[in-house]
Amino acid sequence: MGKFRGDFRDLFAGFVIAIDVRKLILALTGAILIGLFAGLPTPWWALRYDAGFSAELGERGPAGYLVMIPDAVCVLWREGGWVFAGWCAFLLAVVTTVWSLFGTAISRIAAVEIAREDRIRTQEALGFALSRWASNLSSPIACILGFLFFTSLVALLGLPGRIPGIGGWASILTALVFPFGLLGGFIATLIALGAVFGYPLFYPAVAAEGTDAFDAISRGFSYVYSRPWHALWYLFTAVVHGVISTAFIWAFGAVMLAVTCAAVRLGMGAGKFDLILEFTTGRATWDTVVADGGTGLGIAAILITTWILLTAGLTLVYALSYMQSQLTMIYFLLRLRVDELPMSYVWEEKEAAPAGDPPGAEGEAAAPGPGGNGDGA
Repeated sequence: MGKFRGDFRDLFAGFVIAIDVRKLILALTGAILIGLFAGLPTPWWALRYDAGFSAELGERGPAGYLVMIPDAVCVLWREGGWVFAGWCAFLLAVVTTVWSLFGTAISRIAAVEIAREDRIRTQEALGFALSRWASNLSSPIACILGFLFFTSLVALLGLPGRIPGIGGWASILTALVFPFGLLGGFIATLIALGAVFGYPLFYPAVAAEGTDAFDAISRGFSYVYSRPWHALWYLFTAVVHGVISTAFIWAFGAVMLAVTCAAVRLGMGAGKFDLILEFTTGRATWDTVVADGGTGLGIAAILITTWILLTAGLTLVYALSYMQSQLTMIYFLLRLRVDELPMSYVWEEKEAAPAGDPPGAEGEAAAPGPGGNGDGA
C-alpha cells in the first residue's frame, strides 16, 4: 500500500484495505448473525398483524423467505406507533450487540494495516474485540442514558404546570428557571449530536488505542467537535469513493455469478439447472425439485444455492468491510489533526512481562508525544 500521507488522499486506499478475505468473512458472519437474530423473526412478528403471511411461509423456499422480510417490515411500518418503534429498538439492539464485536475486529485488522502495514490473524482480532465486547456495548448505552438524564431534568422543570388548580400560576416558576432548561437542552443536544456523528469512531478508537469505551466516547466526541469540517470532508470523500468501488464489486460479482451459472447450465442441461435456480430464488420447493429430478438433484440444489448465496453475500458485505475500514482510516486522520499522533502509532499488546520489569510494562505501548513514533509503529 505504501506510506500514508496523512490527508484525505489516504482514503483512496480504502478499496485495497477493505477487499480482504478476513474482513469480508468477519463482515459476512456479522451480517448473517444480524439476519438470524433480527431479520428471520420479523415475518413471525408481522404474523400478529397480517394473517396472509401464514400461507406464504409454508410455500416459500429458503431464498424466497428472505424476500418476505421487507414485506414484513412494511406490515410493521403500517401498524406504526409502539409496534414499529419496538421492532426498531429490537433491531438496533441486535445490530449494536453483534457489530460491536465484528466491527471492532475489522477495525483492529485495519488499524494494524494502516499503522504498521502488517497483518494479524483473524483469531487475534476477534480475541481483541471479544475482550472489549462488554465495554463496547456500554458506549451507546452511556450516550443514551446521558441524553435521557438531561432531557428528564428539563422535563422536571415543566412539572409545576401540571399542579391541579394552580398550574397556570405555577408555570411562572417554570418560566423563571427556563434558562436552566435551555442549558440542559444544550447539553442533551451536544450528547445527541456527538453520539450520532462520534459513534462511528468508537470502535476504531478502541481498535487503535486498546482503550475502554469511555475513552473512545471522549475521543469520538472530541475529534468530531474539534475538526467538524475535516470530519465531513473525510466522510464525503469516503462515501463517494465507496459508492464507486461498491458498484464495481457488486457488478463484478454479478457478472461472475452469471458467467459461472451460464457455463454450468450449458454442461448440466437447461432443464435441471433452471430447476435449481428456481429453488435458489424461492420459486420452487424441495418437493418440486425432488419430484422432477430426484433426491440427488435436490441435494445438488441445496449445495449450489449455498455456494451462490455465500458468493453473493461476500460480494454484498464488501460495503460493510469498506465502511468499517474507512471509519478506521478517518479516525487515524482526525487523530493526527487533533492529537498530532502519527499514522504509524497503534496500540500493541505485549507478551507477559518477565520478572523484574517495572509495573505496568505488561500489555502496554507508550503513546508517542506530538509528532513522535510509538512502540507500535
